[in-house]
Amino acid sequence: MPEGSVPLFSIGAVARMLDLAAATIRTWETRYGDVVPQRSEGGQRLYSRDQVEQLRFVKDQVAGGRRPGEAHRLLAERVARGESFGDATVRVLLAESRLGAAAALRELVGGDTFEVLLADDAGQAERTLAECSPAVVLIDDGDLEFRRLSERSRAAGVKVLPLDLLQRPLGLLEGFRLALP
Repeated sequence: MPEGSVPLFSIGAVARMLDLAAATIRTWETRYGDVVPQRSEGGQRLYSRDQVEQLRFVKDQVAGGRRPGEAHRLLAERVARGESFGDATVRVLLAESRLGAAAALRELVGGDTFEVLLADDAGQAERTLAECSPAVVLIDDGDLEFRRLSERSRAAGVKVLPLDLLQRPLGLLEGFRLALP
């Protein structure tokens, strides 16, 4: 299964990423049937990166003045032509001073889907946050300066996860599902 088609994101995460109501996403699914997520064993909708980008395309078309039906027709045409819907790479800032965490993160999440940005001190992490706007920040909260950065980042609305998630691979992936904007 290509990485972009792996079902990863709950409807709540997609709603936050796209700043759309979950009800709108469900309505589009029912009414137009272009973006139909897979379901977990418990029946929860799970969307792939490709599907998130397709929904982003529809949202942008509607924001540009098109009616939802027209936006979905354009989506269907693009899908039929095999066109892509944007960069599906998610930036992850890894702020830590211990060796080896970056390699572990790349091993866990893969290099094509996630772009891992490194910062080995709080100042560099803060500059990277400002310049690159990563979707998720993993911070070593064992370091005082990183803890302070974590608090400031959360207060600013940045999705921050503790670095110890690297010790729990399933927790890391679930954290990404819940933490992406």
